[in-house]
Amino acid sequence: MQAANENPTIDIAAELTPLPAVLNVVGDELTHLAVAVEKLHDIVELPGVKDSLREAHCYNVLQGIDHVTQSLAGLSEFLTVLAGSVPSEWSLDTAPACDVVLLASLCERLKRPTDARQTAVGNNECEFF
Repeated sequence: MQAANENPTIDIAAELTPLPAVLNVVGDELTHLAVAVEKLHDIVELPGVKDSLREAHCYNVLQGIDHVTQSLAGLSEFLTVLAGSVPSEWSLDTAPACDVVLLASLCERLKRPTDARQTAVGNNECEFF
């Protein structure tokens, strides 16, 4: 039998993060993704691509890029509005969720949502091959 003040679901050593901060940083990440996806439209300007875009399935792909961009932006706004309505004292342990994020820089931003996001050009967030 457990003592009245014991709760097996709470790790006392866990570092709790304010929920509004988590919602805001996830919203910011979605905004950055929306901008990145929007840049995929630059593919249209590549040599030889414009002619192939006259095919119906290519046109649908471009509309898909727009849809993804709008969805990411909408989710970002949704989370930002939620963050403003969540009580500031609500906190949670983000470590287990961050442990499944494979991109290290994203994982660090989620672990420390109150730190400013580094936006330097060429900040080696992604390795291209």
